[in-house]
Amino acid sequence: MKRCQTLIILFFTFFFLKSINTAGQSGKDSTVYKINRKIEAPVTIGLFGASFLGFEYLRNKPRLEYSEVIQLSADDIWWFDRPATRQSVNFRHRAHDISDFFLNSSVVLPGLLALDKKIRNDWLDLLILYGESHAINTDFYLLTASSVLRTRPFNYNPDVPVEDKLASETRNSFFSGHVSTAATASFFMAKVYSDYHPEIGNKKYLLFAAAVVPPGLVGFYRFKAMKHFPTDILTGFVVGASAGILIPELHRIQRKNPNLSLIPFTGNYNGLRLSYVF
Repeated sequence: MKRCQTLIILFFTFFFLKSINTAGQSGKDSTVYKINRKIEAPVTIGLFGASFLGFEYLRNKPRLEYSEVIQLSADDIWWFDRPATRQSVNFRHRAHDISDFFLNSSVVLPGLLALDKKIRNDWLDLLILYGESHAINTDFYLLTASSVLRTRPFNYNPDVPVEDKLASETRNSFFSGHVSTAATASFFMAKVYSDYHPEIGNKKYLLFAAAVVPPGLVGFYRFKAMKHFPTDILTGFVVGASAGILIPELHRIQRKNPNLSLIPFTGNYNGLRLSYVF
């Protein structure tokens, strides 16, 4: 997870430094999104910088004691999450590697947007927006994972070696940062493409349906690796998808609707009147 975030930071920083040569265009609005490069790019880099401290804290969270490990029982887990503890012990390391592969693939997936000339023209603004989406998702994950001590599913499996259960980062189950990162990337891609191509109409929902696949694959193999419970995976999916959709939406230039008006009024009361003419 941290290695993936490092790649994002290096990629983002490289293009940000390159953009200094185009400082005269800084602050230019893209055709769809309004980005303040001078503010948002440094803030995003700062958020990523803070994430390094967060990952360091996660590595140093209190480990399980042997007396705690031997008392763990899958019967104490909610039935919906219990299957995560009963996966193949022999496959869990392989599943971990596969989940990393799909995670890294998901992160670079939005690069396909560059194939669209209309989108490619705003590459710098979109790169900043993409970095910002990941930075916010990552920091929210770190804040949550640092606050919640939830033991990973493999700790409940009697066939997993005790030394693995006593290792670091065994209490970082909630929520899945792998899944939230993959979801941020795939839903960002679907959101941006549909915003640049409103003519596709309801077909955009097919894009969002396809966006489920990358985090779904990551989540499946995190489950098989006994790294996360289903509720950890579902939470990560919701958080990541929200970041991938809401951050671009908050930057989207709202086109004025001539039939829609928001009128302030004063008198005995002060307020706003929303009016829509059919």
